[in-house]
Amino acid sequence: MKLKGKKVTILGIGVSGQAAAKWIVSQGAQVICSDLNPLNKWPEGLASWCDKNGVGVETKKHKVETCLSSDLIVVSPGVPPKISALEAARRSNIPVIGELALAASFWKGPVVGITGTNGKTTTTMLVDEMLKKANVPHVRAGNIGTPLSAFIEEHTEETIAVLEISSFQLDYFPRVRYSSFSPLRFKATAWLNLAPDHLDRYQDIKNYGESKAVIYDFQRPEDWAIRNIDDKELETWKNRGCARRLYFGALRPGIPGARLDTSLKKINVMWPDNKCEEYDLESWSLKGRHNIENLACAILISRLAGAGAGAVRSVIRSFKAAHHRLQWVAQYGGIDYYDDSKATNIASVLCALESIDQPAVLIIGGRGKGEDYASLAKATKRVRIRSAVVIGEEAKAFEKVLSKVIPVIEVCGIKNGKKTMKKAVREATSLAESGDAILLSPACSSFDMFKNYEERGMAFQEAARELGD
Repeated sequence: MKLKGKKVTILGIGVSGQAAAKWIVSQGAQVICSDLNPLNKWPEGLASWCDKNGVGVETKKHKVETCLSSDLIVVSPGVPPKISALEAARRSNIPVIGELALAASFWKGPVVGITGTNGKTTTTMLVDEMLKKANVPHVRAGNIGTPLSAFIEEHTEETIAVLEISSFQLDYFPRVRYSSFSPLRFKATAWLNLAPDHLDRYQDIKNYGESKAVIYDFQRPEDWAIRNIDDKELETWKNRGCARRLYFGALRPGIPGARLDTSLKKINVMWPDNKCEEYDLESWSLKGRHNIENLACAILISRLAGAGAGAVRSVIRSFKAAHHRLQWVAQYGGIDYYDDSKATNIASVLCALESIDQPAVLIIGGRGKGEDYASLAKATKRVRIRSAVVIGEEAKAFEKVLSKVIPVIEVCGIKNGKKTMKKAVREATSLAESGDAILLSPACSSFDMFKNYEERGMAFQEAARELGD
């Protein structure tokens, strides 16, 4: 689709919406930016940019009539797909697409897509570091860092787009009927895992998984689809798509992909042509089997994308975990404090608890996403949860489930996140013993008390460090 002269409406003016707007304006389109916030709450400078560039603004509502008068609607991932304006547009066959999908359809070079409930960011960062080390031209974009739209003007046919992709973004990848777009294509995809999440947006885990499985529909027989062979939830879609298969996990002999050694001390890769590689994990610093799975997947992607085995091994030795992902913060009185603020579902909480291998006092809670917490209560003995401090909008729901099996303290209040977190850390410390871990792993989004998970994690870190003052 050529954008010059087209009327384009952008729904949602977050980071991806702003990037899309600026690029689409540069292509000569007539743009309207629509957001539910009043103009005085838009990002700083955006309203004046719209005024200078002749961009229309719409506030407080995504109007049906605005969408129906558009040639194209570009949607930010946080906008629910079933709002009335989008439903009306679809009935009128007006194309609806996300920022990431639109940018990918204009991308000249190869595109790699990484999805999954947990581990996407770590895997994407690993691939990024491995390609950097190997001097392979690429950008890292999508659900991590800079939107892909911001890179379109700079890239060449050799530039690989390494994309972290959420289910919300995949919801807005164009389906077959929108033939006006250039065909999207992933030279390689990776599906890391599937666990209950975002059930406030999806009907159930199958519906959520179907959203992610769409990534397979944009591949050809000569492309590669990489999958976690140990995740039984992914079995439903094992035959989806036409791309060649590679796997990672506890592979049986003869299955191509990255096999985790039973001791978790090395990863053995066997390619379809039976060529083999071995990667030693002696210097690997990240905790947990799940991070070794992320590494195994990243090795396969990076090697397919042109990184040499030497570059991969160098990154294995040097890579450090991203902030707020099981990040060790401090130790006081023999108690370790871990910031795992990025853990926004039960599956990721359980991974963290298994990885630290210590009795833990858990700080949990926030804004719920429709998940059932009973599985956490059942796992308390297995993952050695000594007690819990519950916070946020879901505090009562967690207390109801967890208090049946472990001691629970509720910290009330959601108006001041920093004060709430300080009190939660003090209460958790009173419950812990030397040798324990205090783990912030909320299983919920942060939006009841904080702007994002980063702000929540920093509040925890500040509260933990104050204990040593």
